[in-house]
Amino acid sequence: MLTERQLLILNLIIRHYIAFEEPIGSKTLMKESELAFSSATIRNEMMRIEELGLLEKMHSSSGRIPSTKGYRYYVDHILTKENEEVSDDVRKQIQHAFRNPYSEVQEVVEKSAEMLSSLTNYTALGLGPDTKNSRLTGFRLVPLNEGQVMAILVTDKGYVENQIFSVPPNFSSAEIEKVINIFNQKLIGRTLPEVFLKLKTEIPLITKKYVDSEIDFLSVFNDIVLKLEQDRFHVGGSMNLLNYLDASMDKEKVKAIYSMINGSPYIHSLFSSSHDGIAVQIGSEMNNDLLNNFSLITASYDTAGNGKGLIALLGPTNMPYQKVINIMKIMRYELSDSFNDFYK
Repeated sequence: MLTERQLLILNLIIRHYIAFEEPIGSKTLMKESELAFSSATIRNEMMRIEELGLLEKMHSSSGRIPSTKGYRYYVDHILTKENEEVSDDVRKQIQHAFRNPYSEVQEVVEKSAEMLSSLTNYTALGLGPDTKNSRLTGFRLVPLNEGQVMAILVTDKGYVENQIFSVPPNFSSAEIEKVINIFNQKLIGRTLPEVFLKLKTEIPLITKKYVDSEIDFLSVFNDIVLKLEQDRFHVGGSMNLLNYLDASMDKEKVKAIYSMINGSPYIHSLFSSSHDGIAVQIGSEMNNDLLNNFSLITASYDTAGNGKGLIALLGPTNMPYQKVINIMKIMRYELSDSFNDFYK
């Protein structure tokens, strides 16, 4: 446990590094902060804090910088005592963005990631409500031209997706209507896993009776659901990462980071954990060397009984945590409100 003096010194060092991204020594800290302690006292306290693993040196002659453990202590024990209000302008921007009516869930997810990135200049990720237990509420087949049809799928969670697929030239409009009727009778109102099961077993036998053309509807449906899953995930401000990557990092690592944030299973697992509220993961806590210099803040929000959504922010470990967390608190509240209106 840190003493009050050590807490003060750790807080000042972290705030300095967040603002200037440079190590600080005891003399500079005393001058900049007007501490009522001698340089020697501050130096000794910094050494004790370093021994606890909360500070580290870049090299032998430099000042100290926060360690991953130091940031963790700061987030868990110091931020809770501080209060940094979000400006009225930012609050109004967020409220205005999410109080507009939306016609699709994808629009809300995209807006949340783009806005969070714009407000922070970091990379933001949005994840809409889970599609696994969604129910099929709408299905249409729309002829485009001879040999091509568009399938449109709508779920109870507000997702809308389409897929164009090829059909035999002799696939008539009458057969299209038959397929739509079969799907409406047998599939509407069922969960997506139930739909998959029926497409594997019952539907092929029924369509064979009424439709001469053989079409792999299971494959078409699978492609649509894959697109649904991709569309519930959106990355905003991916190029912002370039501002915080080590200049010496080789190109392959840069590519690996970009590949990771653009929907890889790993990044999903990082912020798909079931938690309520806001969670902070710092550097090595994410168990991935590529992210050792980053922090990930995630915020969950309720979607009116339709599961949870998530917004996340990936930025440097020296991000202004209090400011970012407060922005995300407002956003999760407004997102929850927006989904309540959406599902009415």
